[in-house]
Amino acid sequence: MKIKLLFAFLSTLLFVVGCSTKSGNDKAIYPIGAVLPLTGDCAKASQEIINGMKVACDEINARGGISGINVKLVVKDSRSTDTTLLETFDSMRRHGVKVFNLGFGKETIFTKKLVSSCEDVFVNYMCSYPPITVDMPNSTRIFINGAQVGDIMASAVKRADDSTIQIVSMNVDDFFGKADGDYLAFNLKLPKTKFYRDVFGAGEKNFTIFGEQIMRLYAEYVFYVGYGSELQAFTDSLIKAGYQNTIVANCGLIDDNFKVSEKIKLLKVEPLFAQGKINNSVSKKFVASYKSMFGTEPTWKSAYGYDSIMLLASAVEKSRFIPSKMRGYFTNLKYEGAVGKLEFDRTADSISELSLVKK
Repeated sequence: MKIKLLFAFLSTLLFVVGCSTKSGNDKAIYPIGAVLPLTGDCAKASQEIINGMKVACDEINARGGISGINVKLVVKDSRSTDTTLLETFDSMRRHGVKVFNLGFGKETIFTKKLVSSCEDVFVNYMCSYPPITVDMPNSTRIFINGAQVGDIMASAVKRADDSTIQIVSMNVDDFFGKADGDYLAFNLKLPKTKFYRDVFGAGEKNFTIFGEQIMRLYAEYVFYVGYGSELQAFTDSLIKAGYQNTIVANCGLIDDNFKVSEKIKLLKVEPLFAQGKINNSVSKKFVASYKSMFGTEPTWKSAYGYDSIMLLASAVEKSRFIPSKMRGYFTNLKYEGAVGKLEFDRTADSISELSLVKK
């Protein structure tokens, strides 16, 4: 028995040494990767997430790291023009990164086949694509879940009587928009419902034709599924066309300088953190640390970044640095984090504290 225990200990120790690296002062470090779009429309959201991750890394290292090994965040651009995402992933893996955070765009989905075959890595997919973790035995999702968002958006539909209701759903025309839009459409195809659907390009600024068409359909509800950068032009065009009913929007990554007109009713999915409704001790500590480090208030994206590193570090430690065992840590886990309560199912997929807010 003692020989078996000694062998198990030595095996774990060798694995830890193998996947850790040395810093400038020869102290062992455990690298955790963050491969996010550092260029383009989602660059600001990525930086907010990375900032939250940095707060978590500092906190973990201040208390002794993971089993005495400090954490180091390794950040790469998922949309680099120099290398493909798969090349970036493979290079980081060869240089000792065994735990990754991947997001947000369609390019992350195209890594699934390769990543799922790598037993020596574990991935947190920071994307809304509904079934992302289902067939990925070495993954979790610590982020907004498109299926949950679709359920919440569909709950906006209220039927005053037994009459037929008119609904229009529009989503950004890419892999994520289609997946999230499909799930929403499934929820909206109710009895006595006339349902229409169309798509728009990412970053679209001219919705004049869409607005005119929606008016001809007498839509009582219009649903928007996009990254957020199109929402201002989308609502403005509907108002200009004369639309006076309800617009329901998803939780987009880009929400800078959005102005809501009093001429329209807009309902938007938002994390409770963004509404200032999360006041647990973890969240309070995170907010104070973030403000001290960056001089600004953290966003909900920063909170997800923080929780991602804290949870992944715990999973690494509990699994004794073996990535293939990390999924078990997340299965059916309930966690109180900076962003609020996170609940993981048997596929290591999470749901968050979100609600529909009148803007």
